[in-house]
Amino acid sequence: MNKVLLVGRIANDIRGFTTPSGVNWCRTSVAVTRRTNSTEPITDFIPLVAWRATADFMSKYLTKGSLVSIEGSFTTGSYNGQNGVVRTYEVTVETINSLESRQQRERRAADTSNIDNSFNPQRNQTTFSGSSKPTSNYSATDTQVFNTPTSNANEAKHNFAVFDEDDDLQ
Repeated sequence: MNKVLLVGRIANDIRGFTTPSGVNWCRTSVAVTRRTNSTEPITDFIPLVAWRATADFMSKYLTKGSLVSIEGSFTTGSYNGQNGVVRTYEVTVETINSLESRQQRERRAADTSNIDNSFNPQRNQTTFSGSSKPTSNYSATDTQVFNTPTSNANEAKHNFAVFDEDDDLQ
């Protein structure tokens, strides 16, 4: 059985695409904290790919910093790079849930805005605390217009984690 369960925060902007046949898909990564025997936790950045309605949901409702739970499968691949075969690893998202309420998302966005503009002493700082209920799964009846970003010719065509074949994956 190939099943991956993750809880973490979206680590970068969600990049949406459409295949030539019109299928929506997206890429991003999730930051997951791993506890170790040391006092400092380790954060892993795990590449994600999602397709169709799941990609639509992610592009519409999630942003960098969103707290999410993910259920998916571990996927490997390879391609020929300049120095030989490059192996790739990612999680294909089957189900994703936002673990923040809309109000928490808006406050986080406002806090991020405040941090970016913290040099302005007249700007009000917002603080918050509290608990929230996870939101329900995306409903296939919801619709959205999917925007395909333009790509830079120099930009990498993938967002895979790349591992040296000699590395031990323990």
